[in-house]
Amino acid sequence: MEIGEELRIWLDDKSKTYTARLEFAIKVWQSLDFVYINKHEVVCKWIADTLVEEEEMPVEQLQQLFCLRAQPGLVTVATKSALIEAVLKRIDKAPPAQAKGHPQLLKCLLNFELVQDALRADYDLVMRSYGILFSCYERQLLIDNEDEPKPRHADFILPVLQQLRDYVQRAQNNDRLLKAYVNGALHPLCQLLLELRKHGFCCFEQLAALEVHLTQHLRIRAAIKLMDEQPLHVQLLTLECALVNHRYDTDKLYKVLDHIFKFKAPQKADSGESRKAQPKATPKDNFIALVLTTHALEALRRHNIQLNFPDKLKKTGIAYMANALCDFVRINRERHLGRVLQMLCAALRLNPMLVEPHIYQLTIWMMCAVKRNEVELQLYSEYLVLLLDMCRRLSRTERFIMILLKSLREWLHNYELPNFETGKRIRQEPKPEPDQEPLTEQEEEQLMNAYVQLLLKSNSTSSCQSNAISYSTDALVQTWPGSTAGAAFIRLVSQLMSKPSIVIWKSLLHSFAELLEPDSMAVLPCNLNFAIELQATLLSQYFLGTRLAEHLQQHHVELEQQRKHTMQVLQRFGQYLLSLEHNRRTMNVFLECVERANNFDLLLAYYWPDGLEQPQSTPALPQLQRFLSSDEWELIHQRVHNFGKSLCRQRLQRLELQLTLSGWLLLPDQRLAPCPDALVELLPQQLFGHLTRAQKEMRLKQQQQQKQHLPNLLEDAECVELLTMQLLQQFVDSLKLAKIKGCLLAKQMPQATDETALGVTLRDSCESTKQPALPAESTQELIDALQQLPLAQLQSSLKLRLWLLLLTLYQDVRRAQLLQLSNQLLEQLIDLLHFGQPLPLCSHLPQLAQLLQLVPLNMDADDAADGNGTEAEATANATAWRFYEMFFARCIRRLTPGSDLFLASSAALFREQLPELSASHCRLLLLAIETLASGTGMQARRMQRHLQPLLEIYGQLVSHKFRSQKKSPAVYKEFVQQTLSGYAIYLSSCINRAAKQQKENVDEDKQQKESIDEAKQQKENVKKTKQEPKQAIAVPVIDENFRRICKIYIGHSLNYRNAHAIRLLNVALTHRQLLHLDQDEIEFVLDSYWRQLNKDIAASSALDMASIEPAIKLIIGYKTNEDFLLLLRGLGQQLDEMQRPETPAQHTSLQNVLVLMTLFAKCSLSSIKGAMLNEQFKLINGNVSLRLPAPSDAAYCNHVLRLLEAQSALANNRTVPLNGETLDSILASMLDLNIKRFILAGGSWLDFRRLHATLSENCLLLLRQHAALMADRAAQLSAICQDLVQSIVCYRSERQQAQSLTEDELEGLAELGLKLSTLMAGISAGLALAMKRVAPFLLIFTIKQMIDTERPTTLFEKIKLQVDRFCHELISICDHRSGHFILRSSSEAGARMYQSLVKEHDKYHKFRGKV
Repeated sequence: MEIGEELRIWLDDKSKTYTARLEFAIKVWQSLDFVYINKHEVVCKWIADTLVEEEEMPVEQLQQLFCLRAQPGLVTVATKSALIEAVLKRIDKAPPAQAKGHPQLLKCLLNFELVQDALRADYDLVMRSYGILFSCYERQLLIDNEDEPKPRHADFILPVLQQLRDYVQRAQNNDRLLKAYVNGALHPLCQLLLELRKHGFCCFEQLAALEVHLTQHLRIRAAIKLMDEQPLHVQLLTLECALVNHRYDTDKLYKVLDHIFKFKAPQKADSGESRKAQPKATPKDNFIALVLTTHALEALRRHNIQLNFPDKLKKTGIAYMANALCDFVRINRERHLGRVLQMLCAALRLNPMLVEPHIYQLTIWMMCAVKRNEVELQLYSEYLVLLLDMCRRLSRTERFIMILLKSLREWLHNYELPNFETGKRIRQEPKPEPDQEPLTEQEEEQLMNAYVQLLLKSNSTSSCQSNAISYSTDALVQTWPGSTAGAAFIRLVSQLMSKPSIVIWKSLLHSFAELLEPDSMAVLPCNLNFAIELQATLLSQYFLGTRLAEHLQQHHVELEQQRKHTMQVLQRFGQYLLSLEHNRRTMNVFLECVERANNFDLLLAYYWPDGLEQPQSTPALPQLQRFLSSDEWELIHQRVHNFGKSLCRQRLQRLELQLTLSGWLLLPDQRLAPCPDALVELLPQQLFGHLTRAQKEMRLKQQQQQKQHLPNLLEDAECVELLTMQLLQQFVDSLKLAKIKGCLLAKQMPQATDETALGVTLRDSCESTKQPALPAESTQELIDALQQLPLAQLQSSLKLRLWLLLLTLYQDVRRAQLLQLSNQLLEQLIDLLHFGQPLPLCSHLPQLAQLLQLVPLNMDADDAADGNGTEAEATANATAWRFYEMFFARCIRRLTPGSDLFLASSAALFREQLPELSASHCRLLLLAIETLASGTGMQARRMQRHLQPLLEIYGQLVSHKFRSQKKSPAVYKEFVQQTLSGYAIYLSSCINRAAKQQKENVDEDKQQKESIDEAKQQKENVKKTKQEPKQAIAVPVIDENFRRICKIYIGHSLNYRNAHAIRLLNVALTHRQLLHLDQDEIEFVLDSYWRQLNKDIAASSALDMASIEPAIKLIIGYKTNEDFLLLLRGLGQQLDEMQRPETPAQHTSLQNVLVLMTLFAKCSLSSIKGAMLNEQFKLINGNVSLRLPAPSDAAYCNHVLRLLEAQSALANNRTVPLNGETLDSILASMLDLNIKRFILAGGSWLDFRRLHATLSENCLLLLRQHAALMADRAAQLSAICQDLVQSIVCYRSERQQAQSLTEDELEGLAELGLKLSTLMAGISAGLALAMKRVAPFLLIFTIKQMIDTERPTTLFEKIKLQVDRFCHELISICDHRSGHFILRSSSEAGARMYQSLVKEHDKYHKFRGKV
């Protein structure tokens, strides 16, 4: 067998993978030992024959092969061409996901030394290779992979383009090469360049250089014809290349541009034959020509190409293109307005002189054209901005404004403005009739593919934002958008010199005055309102931008004349408005124009030089709107408030505010005169917050003099403060008139705005014994007035000053022995402390002793039983205690500024009175300890520093009281009751500190043992460490006396209702070994609590669950497993012996069992106790369900609610391992309630509402806490949902009238429906898979209830909304197979309802799109 055939057999061996065989071929290629001369031919032919058929392409192996060197003569040209064709065919068919390594593979193929002669010989093959290379790289760009690093496009593309350019330069047959380039490489190359431009890399210069070499042998007409045959995006790029390459050849540049305009402006022929020979442009040609022209203009600007045309034309390039552009706009402005605007913007950016000869005609056309979408509006705004910028650069602003207004007025005189909503008008401007049908949207979209849009988007340099402006008229948005063109006009006016600015002002006023003349024929009547609105808008924008006030000294005569003319025009404008029916848009622009004119007048008055004579017409009181009479202004007010919208009313309010705030400015002696009262009266109530503090104070005085009450005053915080100050000042003035001395408030009022001074005065006068004889009647009036003010809603800075002033008033009233009034003031001080942010009172009152003198406490007042005034003193003392509780809760608990000093002073005060404290100081000490011990988080660490000294004082107090061990414990009962609230905190602190000290001692001993053999310096350090405990704070020793005191406290606090007793017992049981509490003592205490609990529960009185629950949790937590099991069995045995309750005693017994089971279910249990409770609860739950009374019984609802509460507590308790049997028992008891028949069985509406809501909440709780168990009980859950749905839909369905349900019933049923739909939403979220089989039946049942019930509650929209939501959740659970089953199983009406529900679900409720 020949070696070549044997090699081919090895390569065709199917037992090995194609990649392995290719690697074998590479080894054969490289092998020096395998000397077969035709091995390269065999390998290449084998690859060419088999590569296309393989599923996976071995890219890496092929790259390795193409990088090898070989002489071109070793393989025939046909084999090499076949190899290249196979690779190209395989790559061209590959999906985009596999195109990652293909560009590099093709680059290696093009550089493969073996195939160079084949590539040079076949132009079509090489250009097709480059085309597929460009397409592969484009596909790679379209696959956006964020995980991979961004490649450097220049490293790959630029060498390839340079290689292609070198190949073109060396080619011999240019015609064949150009044809192959156009057919194979041009389109992919252009598309790749556009895609690369989107990624921020542009290689247009390389494309232009390539085009030079390919088309340099062609005539310009042939090149243009070849360009026309390409797709639009290729045509645009080749056009730009032609403009760049022929930029210095005027003849060729002219022919290229002339070719663009040939379909827009056909040349006029002298003879009829030539006129017939001229082809007519189709709509498609016009559209393409528009796009080409726009791109050509952008290319000329981008590459800075001069428009130099040949001298034989006898006209400049600017003039030629200007005429062509005007004709082109005239032809296409109706069909392709957006493209026309884009072209005009490009022309203005290139050279404004291209548009300047026909600027007014073009602008009028664009203004009066209908912009049909947001893109056209944005392009039109950009055109206006560029147009105004052209006027600025050419210094022709005043001439442009005058002629534009004249041209617009002439156009509006002849033609009707189109309806910008419909785009229609009656009298239209004559335009040439189209001979052909316009371009359809589908054809336009086909032309404007993604590449063309990408190219045009890169040309746009628009800086215009949204066209949304403050006007409500469509005409102004379409003709003069304020946010873009208006802003540009304002900016343009602000940059003008004085003379041009005055000329524009005159032009605007003259044109405006012509429109306002009676029976004006300047424009058509239908266009008059628009013309007036536009003129007023331009005038307002002019006043907003002009800077004539800065040059007032040079042009004050002209300015004064124009001001008078402006007033005359505005007067005629206002009278014109009042002579017609109300027009909201015109009224709006009138008010805006008046406001802008007033601003300009105020600016002139402010800048008026002192050396110039003031105008003669300045009145004594400023009236900026003096061009209209007061009656005419009253009519305008009435029209605005009756017919105007919110924007119009706001402008009127701004005018009123402007009049108010400009009062001092226009007065002749405005620098010296205060604000006159008449000016304050003009301000409306809504704008009162804009006044200064002095103006507000004046307004308040005026209101008090006139005895008027405005609710708007109380909405401003500063007004409330000023009103409070005025009330206090009036009270002080009345005391001075009555010659009453000793009043502290009189000293405080002069410094009422200084918080520090107020605090100093209060501290200095706390020991004062003066008793001012305050009149009770006037004091009562003052306190009543203060209580009507919203002082608690003020901000902290204002409220602090007022709080200190009210505390001063409290001192005066208390010292005057007016106890009832002082209590009212103290209540108001407590309210100010309660609401809002905490006040920094500790920084102004840092001593507790001083605060006790300001707000004294009297413990004897509570025990007073007889004598005059004792009840009032007890009330005052109780109010004072509530003040201190609020003070500690708000100021100390929040650690406000100064609280550290206050707590330090409190500790010092308590320490001074040791070893015994008075009852008031003892209670304050306990209050401080409780407040500091309640801190959490970062505040707790800071509070601990202040808590420890107070606990030491408390410990010394307790130790001193219990210093004698001979006294009986009964002696200390009263003391224990007084100090119990702090003992649990103290006990916990002592135990923790003792444990910490013990740990430190152990660590110290260990350190001493380890340091025996160390150096002397370390021994000295050990001695120092030995001395440290001596300097530390003494730690209380846990000795027998300490344990005795603790047991006395526990013995005298056996009351489960006392939270402090429960807390103390909890701490003691936690450390029972350290406190030597034996089991008998513990059982005695717990049994005592248990007896109290049973006694209270058996009494069937109102149970305080807040105090019972902590006690039960404590008792059950320390009971043994055996005791707990006996307790549960005892409840079960009690139920077994119980009959269905009929007497009150039997009802009480059943209630006690349910209450205890609820309390047990709320306890945190061990795993053994939890299992016991789970097992016993199943039995007790079933027994209770059997012994429930009839639904008509009054006690039925209470028993059921307690049962459901117990079930809820058990389901919510994570420490109870709920099993399937218990869950079945719970679900069965829910079904046994038969909620759908509750009303028919004699139940009341309120009981039904409570039971239904509790059932829904319990089911939802079971879903959340025990979803795994509920997944197997979809049938039971569906049955419960059926009962709940039926009970809502069929509620009182036997009623005689459809409207007989009360409003309370409707609201209640809607609320129950909301709970039910929430339950079904929970099922849909967690148990959708388990409910999928039963959901169709439940949905059929729900629809049937709504259809078959005679008077369902779903007749009411409130209820139907929730039931529909319930059905939508069921539809989302059902799968695609349920629809036909539901339709077959439903009646005709039910099927229609189901279809409407499905349609609504798919439209509004079905999830679509990404989150």
